Amino acid sequence: DFGLILDVMPDYAEPCFQISRIELPLNIFMMIMKSLTGKSFRHYKFINNDFGRYGVLAVINLMDGNQDLQSLTLSDNFIDEEDEGDFCEAIARHPELSAINLDGCCEGRVFMLCELVRSNLLVDISMRYNDLSFVSSEERRNFIDALVSNTSLEKLDLTENNLSDEDAADFAAALGLRNRTLKCLCLEGNHRFAFAAVATFGIALRTNNTLQQLFLPSRTSYGVSNAQALFDGSSLNSAADSNHTCFVKNYPNNRNEQGDPAGNRQRKIYNILARRHIDMCNVQHFDDIDINLLPEILAAVQRYAMSPDPGLYYTENSQVNGLSIIFEIMRKWDKAQQR
Repeated sequence: DFGLILDVMPDYAEPCFQISRIELPLNIFMMIMKSLTGKSFRHYKFINNDFGRYGVLAVINLMDGNQDLQSLTLSDNFIDEEDEGDFCEAIARHPELSAINLDGCCEGRVFMLCELVRSNLLVDISMRYNDLSFVSSEERRNFIDALVSNTSLEKLDLTENNLSDEDAADFAAALGLRNRTLKCLCLEGNHRFAFAAVATFGIALRTNNTLQQLFLPSRTSYGVSNAQALFDGSSLNSAADSNHTCFVKNYPNNRNEQGDPAGNRQRKIYNILARRHIDMCNVQHFDDIDINLLPEILAAVQRYAMSPDPGLYYTENSQVNGLSIIFEIMRKWDKAQQR
């Protein structure tokens, strides 16, 4: 009786039922489904069980009978095209379900992905290893339209789906236009992406400050630098206005550390100050600086010149005395006040 399992769980535990990589006879699987009915598990994980269409229908009934369910994993359990509609409807009508994993469940089809995003209910969707290279242009457009208008989804994982350059550009457009909910986008392993296509994400990151993690194929991830979105070093103002939120995995000399937008901003400001100080040209650039940026500049020098971190991407701090930079700054603004 699975109720006994719940009785011995500590109060802080998240009740979860999982069957992984065990291909059960259908009658045994259905007995387990019947035993689970009415049990308040918050997470179900069925991984590579090969339970067929009847198993999918049983999972639908299981969802309907458990109003406490928060996440469902069905990875590597194929879902027939004729069952996709019923499955998506069951997810849409569930009051608590927020995360779904359908890795390897619907190869070559994007209907479920589109419907789940359009439902505007889920927070986390994983549909890795489904090879979406044969999806029609109309179906792709429907999915991107759903993503643009979605206001619930925070994480989307489409790793190794054989996506194209056109797909990359469409994702970037969605992020740059209206989607301000998505925090993590995983597109690793889509090796058809070209350098130019990945560069469109850099353009999107100029205006999108919501996305916190972007996972791209390692071979092309540096294409993001084309747009100088993460660090525009042409001036202190441009550096301060760069994107300080998004961490791009596999990006060489990543300009953003995860979870520290304020520190990222100050580090970029200091990078320019230190470089110009070495070239003895800081003062000539201060005329164009907004006085409101002064506290940020001083904070950047205090944080990174006094306690340099050699693991970060800049190296100028090893050659610069922080007090010298502060002297340059204060002398310039002192003269400005005298005038």
